[in-house]
Amino acid sequence: MRPSYRLSLVAAVFAAIFAVQPRAQAPVKTFPYDHIHLRVAGPEGSQWYEKNFGGKRITEAPDRIMYGSTRLMFLGAGRDIKGTADSVENQIGFSVPDLDAKMRELTANGVKVVEPAHQIPNLYKAAVVEDPWGTRIQVVQDPELLGLHHVVLRAPDTEAVFTWLTQKFGGERKKLKGQVDAMFYRAAGFSDMWIIVEKGDSTPSQGHSLDHIGWRSEGDLKATMDGLAARGAAIATQPRPLPLPNGPTINYAYVNGPAGEYIEIVERPGLKPGE
Repeated sequence: MRPSYRLSLVAAVFAAIFAVQPRAQAPVKTFPYDHIHLRVAGPEGSQWYEKNFGGKRITEAPDRIMYGSTRLMFLGAGRDIKGTADSVENQIGFSVPDLDAKMRELTANGVKVVEPAHQIPNLYKAAVVEDPWGTRIQVVQDPELLGLHHVVLRAPDTEAVFTWLTQKFGGERKKLKGQVDAMFYRAAGFSDMWIIVEKGDSTPSQGHSLDHIGWRSEGDLKATMDGLAARGAAIATQPRPLPLPNGPTINYAYVNGPAGEYIEIVERPGLKPGE
């Protein structure tokens, strides 16, 4: 066999081998975390959170508070709101410098305590309280990330949720304090956020006091939603505009998660990262 023919044959064999290898999917760029949307009975919701957990009130629309770059948005929905105890979007979390002092303050304010302050071994001190509309709030003492700290999702198949989040919104799967399975979202100019996924039965989030959570589209929302659809996301609504009373018009759309999570993706034209 002539050398040139042998080389051609070897090259053809290698080409055939590599042609049948599946292409590794490129990692999804991490989406910045954007907001949490609570359904409460009127404007007293934002007042309750402002009184008990601070934050910065913003005026782009009524009843909105920012914790770093993450919005807490309040939408009145009457008095028949279900709490989060059995919801897939199960808890939100705040971190404070001194948990014992914060719990004394919350108790003095009449806040319902579900779990008193206690030390979670090898993790941090934590307590659980509940707002007047049934939203469970874990209060932790984590000096590495103060303020709005995490969202807890609860689902029977945690691996499916972790895989879905990674494929749709990027982020880094890691253990919080080396102990708790979670996704970590960090994007330039935006506040950090943990998404903790716990195992347990749950119901879809719509109709609960924590109605949905949201990520930011850093580019054209239509293109972002097309990308999510291409990665297998179940599109709940197509992009639509929403003029804000005192701010720029935003564009928003929703997807459904694998365990009934209701998730908004919002484009905020004209705003810089973190605004």
